Amino acid sequence: MNVSVSRVGYGALVISLCALAVPSFTQAQSVNDCSFGRTLEINVDGEDVRCLQTYLNNSGFVIAESGPGSPGNETSLFRGLTQAAVIRWQEASGVSPASGVFGPQSQAAYLLDLVNQLETEQQALSPVNTQPLTSIATQNPAPQVAGVTTSDPYAVDRAAAALVLEDIVRMLEDTQDQIEDADEDEQAELEEELRDVHNDFYEALIAFFDVDYTEAEALAADVLEEATDLFEDAGGESEMSEAEDVIDDVLDLFADLEELLEQAEDDDADVGNAPDLLDEAKDLLDDAQDAFDARSYRQAKSDAYDAEELLEEAMDEIDVVTEKDANRDVEDAKDEFDRVEEEIEEADDDGEDVDEAEDLLDDAQRELKRAEAALDDEDWTDAVKYAKEAEELLEEAQDAIGGSDDDKDEAEEAIDDAWDAYRDADDKVDEAEDDDDRGADDARDLLDEAKDLLDEAEEEFDDEDYEDAIELAEEVEDLIDDALDEL
Repeated sequence: MNVSVSRVGYGALVISLCALAVPSFTQAQSVNDCSFGRTLEINVDGEDVRCLQTYLNNSGFVIAESGPGSPGNETSLFRGLTQAAVIRWQEASGVSPASGVFGPQSQAAYLLDLVNQLETEQQALSPVNTQPLTSIATQNPAPQVAGVTTSDPYAVDRAAAALVLEDIVRMLEDTQDQIEDADEDEQAELEEELRDVHNDFYEALIAFFDVDYTEAEALAADVLEEATDLFEDAGGESEMSEAEDVIDDVLDLFADLEELLEQAEDDDADVGNAPDLLDEAKDLLDDAQDAFDARSYRQAKSDAYDAEELLEEAMDEIDVVTEKDANRDVEDAKDEFDRVEEEIEEADDDGEDVDEAEDLLDDAQRELKRAEAALDDEDWTDAVKYAKEAEELLEEAQDAIGGSDDDKDEAEEAIDDAWDAYRDADDKVDEAEDDDDRGADDARDLLDEAKDLLDEAEEEFDDEDYEDAIELAEEVEDLIDDALDEL
């Protein structure tokens, strides 16, 4: 039997299945006490070695023709003859490299051999030509299985059960990896729970090969839920949970947008194409839920993310100022006030005429107070308006200091534009991080680099190195574009 171990190479995860009795097979009966919880190799001693020798002898890879290791005279010692037999078995089973070490890949292939033995026996006893589980395991999850025909009365039920069994195989692989990464104190308890999952998985397999596909699917669904819970107990996040979280987040955003749209329409605000975009997003969310119910979790996430993009477009269409917009603009204006105030003080210390600049600064401060009062009153539109007026006054105050030439004005404008782009990108990365966007981490790193360059640009500007300041601001814009591309 040539087995693609890479597809189901979940190693020690499935090995305790080998300890379960398989009474319908004479070959499998010889290994019904095996429990491979470790790698077997030269100089290892134990009953698991005796079980391995029995399996090899019964499978035609004889340890020795007579004496120790021969059929009926298996030993607990792993020596050269055992290693040679393992190598022959590995070569025949497609396990690479064929090293003679009976490790995780070999143990996975061993399990598949038992499954094939069971399948062969059931096919001999049943007129139904059941589809091999090992071939099912090479198919991608889909609502239908290739080869299913309506002329086969078992086809639909068999396909449904097979898909759940395949999901279990992948989840068991992920769970074993997660347990291996868990704290040592937790591993023993987690492995005990994993053995229980293996037992239940075995029962589902038996039902499948007994052609009781409805029962097999029901049992497999329970096993998949158990395996998923165990995976998460071990510190992992399953595709199912991740998809559920993404759908929930986008549903929350959808509800927020519905409320915002209703508010905008009540205020006779321009909503553009937002209603149509919301309808399209709702259809995609329905598709996402259908895919989730069908256990196509990647498709569910993809549909949900597509819906999220439409909702973001809808938000851009709605001409309504949000609380977040108001708070951001007021904070930006306050930061700008502090910067200009410091610049005016430095100019005053240098003996420059700053009277007009100080008057404008006072006017800007009054507008900021009005903006903060509007925030307290939850009047977001007025808050934004007063913040913008404060920024305009601050710009005039800075110009009133004097000493501006073309290079300085260009540098100042380039830095201001870069800051605006940075703040907008920062908001988008914050949202992406909240939504667990896979590109959010890389985007954040790029934004941090952009922030450092912006600080350098400010320093160059203060040193009156305006050309360098402009170049740095342009580099910042490029980094921001790269960061947004990551999302």
